Amino acid sequence: MLAADFELSHWFLKPFVGRYSGVEWPVFATDTVAFLGLYILSLLTTRYWPIWMAAVQGCVALSHLTGFRADVIPTVYGNFVVVWSYVLLIILIVATIRHRTRLARDQIDPAWSWHSAGIRAQSESCDDRAPSQYAATAVGNADPR
Repeated sequence: MLAADFELSHWFLKPFVGRYSGVEWPVFATDTVAFLGLYILSLLTTRYWPIWMAAVQGCVALSHLTGFRADVIPTVYGNFVVVWSYVLLIILIVATIRHRTRLARDQIDPAWSWHSAGIRAQSESCDDRAPSQYAATAVGNADPR
């Protein structure tokens, strides 16, 4: 998603002379679509990093709106937009390192909500009853006297 966003943003950039002199709507639209993609990804995963990346990508998209100001300095506006890209890459690197560490330690690292639900259901199917049913059975069999 980030690679597509970075590549599309470079296709839509204005020539260097007029760059960051106003709101660059195609780049704003590309960054907004990337934000929505990361947000949807964060809803489907069990990890925290996609929501952090979605938040940072939202800042990227909103930072384009500084182009509305007539007194904005183009280099400052450009740096303000570009700095967020490095934050996104740092989050992705840290998330990848943490994933590889968990994978090496546990041999499995379910990252998707449907995958972890399947693993949970598979581990509960070893016995016909889930652990919560053990508690209900034990309470139900208690002698009320």
